Parts: sequence; structure tokens; C-alpha cells
Amino acid sequence: MTTPNADNRIANDRNANDERASNDAASNESGINGTAKDSADQSARARDRAVVAAILDGDAAVFEQLYQTTSRRIYAYALRRLGDPTEAEDVTQDVFLEIHRSLAGYRGDSSLLTWMFGIAHNQVCRRFRRKSLPLVSIDEPTLPEPRAAVAPADRRVDALRVLDDCSRTLSTEVAEVHREIFRMRYADNYSMRAIALELGKSCQAVKISLFRTRRTLERAAERLPEVLAA
Repeated sequence: MTTPNADNRIANDRNANDERASNDAASNESGINGTAKDSADQSARARDRAVVAAILDGDAAVFEQLYQTTSRRIYAYALRRLGDPTEAEDVTQDVFLEIHRSLAGYRGDSSLLTWMFGIAHNQVCRRFRRKSLPLVSIDEPTLPEPRAAVAPADRRVDALRVLDDCSRTLSTEVAEVHREIFRMRYADNYSMRAIALELGKSCQAVKISLFRTRRTLERAAERLPEVLAA
């Protein structure tokens, strides 16, 4: 027969052993979870590198898949920041054009999606800067002289040459349905949704069409972004 003190010591020893076992189990679980997370991160980075390598090798299908799987998130981010669906759509297009131009510079320090959102952030900030340019009321008695009534002759010539290249490219390398979508968006200022309704297409199909056309034009006229920004 054991004494009460001995019973207490046995119970305390059991509790201590149980606590140590619980701590060891928690530590092991934490280590397993940490290892699993590291493994998942490595797998994700490997997938990102494979996607980038395929696109840089000219695999258009991989780039379109990237567009289809991430464009809605880029659009939602731009819409939250800008509050304007049309501007958010334009930003989304600009983001993917910039991604296509800059992908060779992706170093893998962050996930591909994080890197893409960094480009989206820069594009949104650029829109805000454009909006913050000072405006002068036409009712003011004096107005500053315009900096230049017309662009310099050499710039006009360059711009006309680029636009001629774009016109030829639209006529010879872009299918009629894509030309129509491009015209409705940039000449007639239709929204993506209005184009989709008019032509009986999905908004996603319209976005992909516009992206393809703009990418084709940029390849044909490398200075097109510079001309449009002037």
C-alpha cells in the first residue's frame, strides 16, 4: 500500500511526463508544418519559374493561361483603388502589357503573383498622378502660354510613322473581329461590357482580344507606348 505522499508524487510525475510528451508533440508538429510550408513555397516558386521560362521561350498559350487565371484579381485590385470600372479595365490591360515586356527581369525574390501586383500598384499610382495634374479654369482672366502649340517636326514624323505601322499591322495581321473590338474600345470608347453585349462575347474574351491586338501592335511598332504617352 502506498502512502498519500507517494500517490501525489506518482501523479505529479505522470502529469510532468504528459506535459513533456505534449510539448514534444507540439514541437514535432510545428517542425512538420514548417517543413511542409517550406516545401510548398519551393514548389510554388518552381512553378513560377517554369511559367516564366515557358513565356520567355515564346509559349503564348502559357501567357494566356496566366492572364485568364490572374486578370480578375488584378482588375479587382485596380477597381478598389480607382473606383472606376473603365479605368480598372485599362489598368489591367496595361499591367499585362508591362508584364510581357518586363518578364525577363523577374528574379524570383517573391512569388510571380506578388511581382505582378507590384506592377499593378505602379500602374494605379501612375493613374493617380495623371489625375493630380493641375487644371486651370478657362474663366481666369489670364492663362499661361502653352509650352508648345505643336510637337517638334521630328516627333510628328516619328508619330506618323508609328501610326502608319500600326494601321498596316491592323489591316494585315489582326483578324477582322479583333479589329472591330479594338475600334469599339479605343475609337468609339465602348466599355468592355458594352462591347461584349454588342458582339455577343464574354467580357473575358473581349479583354483577351484587346490584349492580343495591343501586343501585336507593340511588336510591330516598338515606339508605340512612347507616342501614346507624349
